[in-house]
Amino acid sequence: MKFGIFNKFWDNQPNYLPLLNLRINLGKTKTFNLGKSIRLIDNILSKNSTAKIIEDTKLLLFDIDWRPHLVAFIVILKLNETEQRQFINVLWKRLCQGTWVSPQLLVTLSQIDPNFNVKTTKLLEEDGYIKLCKSTLSVKEFEEKKFNHDVTVNKILNSISYLSQGTYDQSLNDDNGGSITEDWSQGLCEIDKLGLLKKQSTTTPKPNAVLALIRKFITFTKVR
Repeated sequence: MKFGIFNKFWDNQPNYLPLLNLRINLGKTKTFNLGKSIRLIDNILSKNSTAKIIEDTKLLLFDIDWRPHLVAFIVILKLNETEQRQFINVLWKRLCQGTWVSPQLLVTLSQIDPNFNVKTTKLLEEDGYIKLCKSTLSVKEFEEKKFNHDVTVNKILNSISYLSQGTYDQSLNDDNGGSITEDWSQGLCEIDKLGLLKKQSTTTPKPNAVLALIRKFITFTKVR
């Protein structure tokens, strides 16, 4: 099972697509829209333990494909602060390894990493992105790194510019990185206002049956 519990998110419909732009459409549908995508995620979260959610969300981010990355971002934003911190380094590493949805990734990091502004200030320096990649990735990972072209770096830099300064260089060839960051940030605010980023309750793992019997026996002997 490639993505563990999140395999159920894919039901022969492109449910990841509404997460690309977060346009509000919450109606019930047999095909796909944002409402259905979030309901699918909420259903998965409600039926699994926090440990399993964290483990399989990392599987989404380890994949080179950008589609599962989008699902991971929404899941992470639904977790509590302590749980979110477990993804800070994972997300920075994914940024260095490459992803087509770097604007959405950076918006997510801006929400969960308390040191985001300090790190992005260094990224905006000359060769900042390359320095980050070399310090984050192993030599082998750096040599195998994908998305090695100027547009990728411009996309990241303009995304950071918007998140840190509220503006970006519209003359830069950035694959619409700045405008995507702006739109996704605003979309995130809208779905948050609607309560759609509220953390869903997760299941508590069932105690081992033997341990349960031992506890019952200890309670019984105390009563006696």
